[in-house]
Amino acid sequence: MKALRLFFVLLLVMMASSCALKPSWDVVGKWQKVDGSETIEFARSGNVTVTTGSTTFTVPYMFSDTKHVSIQAGSLGTTKVAVMVQGDEMTLTGPNGKVSKFKRVRQPQS
Repeated sequence: MKALRLFFVLLLVMMASSCALKPSWDVVGKWQKVDGSETIEFARSGNVTVTTGSTTFTVPYMFSDTKHVSIQAGSLGTTKVAVMVQGDEMTLTGPNGKVSKFKRVRQPQS
């Protein structure tokens, strides 16, 4: 249950980050939380994989506008998170205002 709660919070944070003027593929790639070991990997296929410890979740995502990503968390519903990417840094802000910062670990493969 704790892992599911953490997953939900990470999803909220990811959707709340804002991305300057375009919903481009700037988020695509693997990201590691600055103050933790959690990783998030956005794939061009429209899936996001969240890994915390030995727990991994993969769910669909889509841009709801130029600054928000909607993540579909199954029976938990859809969460909208603001996304802002500046170079190799990504900030996610959840609907509750919680901010999480990530550093790019790997660029997407072409």
